[in-house]
Amino acid sequence: MSFSFIHISDIHLGRPFSGLSDYSADIDVSKALNRAFNNFLDFAIEKQVDFVLISGDTFDSNEQDFDSKLILKNGLKKLEKEGIKVFLIAGNHDCLASYSKTAFDFDENSNIKIVGLNSNFNDKFIVTDKSGNNSAIIHALSFRENSFNENPCKYFNPPTGDEKELFNIGLLHCDLSGQKDSPYAPCSYSDLEALNYDYFALGHIHIPSESGKIQYAGTLQGRNTKETGAHGVKYIKVEEGKIVENSFIPLDVVRFEDIYIDLSNSADITSSAGLINDKISDLINKNENQTCELFLVRVNLTGCVKFFNEINDEFYLGIIDYIKQESNSKCYISQIINNTQALADIETIKSDEGIAGGIYNKIQDENFLIEIYNSASESLNKLIKTCDFNDEDYQTFKSEVINQTKEACINLCGLICTEEAEGS
Repeated sequence: MSFSFIHISDIHLGRPFSGLSDYSADIDVSKALNRAFNNFLDFAIEKQVDFVLISGDTFDSNEQDFDSKLILKNGLKKLEKEGIKVFLIAGNHDCLASYSKTAFDFDENSNIKIVGLNSNFNDKFIVTDKSGNNSAIIHALSFRENSFNENPCKYFNPPTGDEKELFNIGLLHCDLSGQKDSPYAPCSYSDLEALNYDYFALGHIHIPSESGKIQYAGTLQGRNTKETGAHGVKYIKVEEGKIVENSFIPLDVVRFEDIYIDLSNSADITSSAGLINDKISDLINKNENQTCELFLVRVNLTGCVKFFNEINDEFYLGIIDYIKQESNSKCYISQIINNTQALADIETIKSDEGIAGGIYNKIQDENFLIEIYNSASESLNKLIKTCDFNDEDYQTFKSEVINQTKEACINLCGLICTEEAEGS
């Protein structure tokens, strides 16, 4: 018994991109989701998978535009033409009211199963492999209404009799957050594990994740700054009842990312542009063999810098244009978050007669820094035990902590001096 399948979820056809700033207003990302959906279809056909599991929220709402309906209908028919079975459940964004016979006229004998439309709202399906042998059983549940606050596991039963000989899959849209008052099919890992299935194809959470056989595919295409990182589908291959391949396949076209740049070591304001570009170049190069064509990056600036007052709108616009050109328009900075602090020079700190000067003079005493280190020993010892340091490693660690403490104090002194100067 050998077969493969794709687990895809939370496609949200019809949902626009959101959270784009004025910096990225000239980017046309309107067709990104449609292209990501086509990437999924192409991948399924290339792999010649036996079936596809779509675990809810295929549409973004109960009332879809015609284009969204057409994209899904044509996609499903394309898979059916290739002999690929599809099992689709309704989620909280696209409950069963989203699907009508007038738009999705697949009869009960079709290889396309919209659970609840051409089957019962909770049902199970026997799947045969390419040799015609029974290989898997899919236990599925669709949301009848947008709010489904029951524990979905009450609608599922552990495999019995001959079912135990097949590969059992649970297909559902649910919230495993442990919140009992969740309106979206709240349940727990232990609830699912008690069913004794071989794989759970879950929907609802937009970030791909897995805990053994319990897996969220995540959304196909990130649509805002909360949905960072790669998005795509899960590809699963089974042989003799065991999962032999379990891969996450990125298929997104546009990707949101956060990068963090410490400007503390930048010699001047222009040097910071190089640091930002290097970080973004690394990001693009790391993902060059994937389907992603455009990165929308939120840049977080940190550190204490002498050029604090020069990080302004002119700087932002200059960096945005510079990165656009350097990346050949493969990256746009969607936002710049400035968390830097002003740094006064050492001579100013040394000559300060107030708090800053007092702190600076105090940290020149090595014994004072060791006292600080020792005062934090309880929490540090937990880290040391976790890292299993030998004596040499421990001394290196201790030295690094003391140096970082000293550096942090100097940065604090610089901030105090700057604030005092601005207030005078």
